[in-house]
Amino acid sequence: MDMDAGMSSPLPGGPVPVVLIGAGKVAHAAHLREIRDLPHALRLAAVVETDPVHIDAVRAAGFPDAVICATPAAAVRAGARAALVCTPWWTHRDVVLACLEAGLPVLCEKPVSLDPAEIDELIAAEAKAGVPVAAGYMKRHDPVVARFVEHCRDRLPGARRIVVDIQDPNAPHQVAHLMPYAPPPFGPQPPPAEQALRRALGPAAGPARREAYARGLGGSLIHQVNIVHAILAGGGRELSGRLLHADLWAAGAGVGVRWRPDGELVVDATHLRLPGHRRYRETLEFTAEGSVATLSLPSPFARDESATLRIDTWDADSALATRRTFTAEPGHTGFRRQLAAWARSLREPGAPALPGLAEVRRDTRAVREAALRLV
Repeated sequence: MDMDAGMSSPLPGGPVPVVLIGAGKVAHAAHLREIRDLPHALRLAAVVETDPVHIDAVRAAGFPDAVICATPAAAVRAGARAALVCTPWWTHRDVVLACLEAGLPVLCEKPVSLDPAEIDELIAAEAKAGVPVAAGYMKRHDPVVARFVEHCRDRLPGARRIVVDIQDPNAPHQVAHLMPYAPPPFGPQPPPAEQALRRALGPAAGPARREAYARGLGGSLIHQVNIVHAILAGGGRELSGRLLHADLWAAGAGVGVRWRPDGELVVDATHLRLPGHRRYRETLEFTAEGSVATLSLPSPFARDESATLRIDTWDADSALATRRTFTAEPGHTGFRRQLAAWARSLREPGAPALPGLAEVRRDTRAVREAALRLV
């Protein structure tokens, strides 16, 4: 993986004591159940949360001894040595800055920020604090996704097209069975989010562009933009500055973007919100000379499914074709592998660092450019 170098000295051996900041939907649907199943990697020492329902749910989820704190600094006094940030995206800048001021390495859910100015501020604060900020690109930790990226890098000189297609219910029923209380309904962005989007996109961007940026582009496709950037890393090709067009349709439920990194390669990415669909579907396809690789990913919250990669290759001279299929063990989700990798990066000298703020800045630049060009 193309990841930022870790900046802090490793923590002692044993499970890393962490503070969970924000015990809402993603914390309950993903992180808490994985922390509970990774007792040798992580220990929930503290929780920063104000909602009593959320706090009671953390206790009931198997963490009766976690100290409830008001601030990251208080969590440090309670024994926390790293922070998992799961608050709403528009709060991330302030929360991550508070963590860095307290000396806490951070794993922040995506999007870390949708405002390039905030990302630059976080990069400067990270350098000053000397502790790393990792981004929640949990898909990158799936071994099937890693094999897809490796195959695409090997075939990049002959690459012709990368296609991303997401069909997303983006509805409460996706996570309702994982939540100890009713998940929040899908609705408009709250006022603080609208203010953050106006700052990020400028006054000329209307409601449709802001909504597409917050959900289809910045809330979902930024994951796949990160995968595409991982494929292109080191090859001199970029998405930012190479945008052909960006489309919005179905009253904002559909967003599609096309980039042309060079004269040989086109990248197409589409996100459709389809609340009537019961299942999330995601496909990435890489087409090159003599090869097509198709990656299918289940809902990121699914434990009973795994990613599947099919690689088809053929030889024009012999007319022989081969197909290889790769899957991973169900249950070992991207969230779990990400948390385990984060713990290793904090605890073990020389362990690989996770994707960091440099990748966040590159990805955000590409999706923000698309949001400003939506038609």
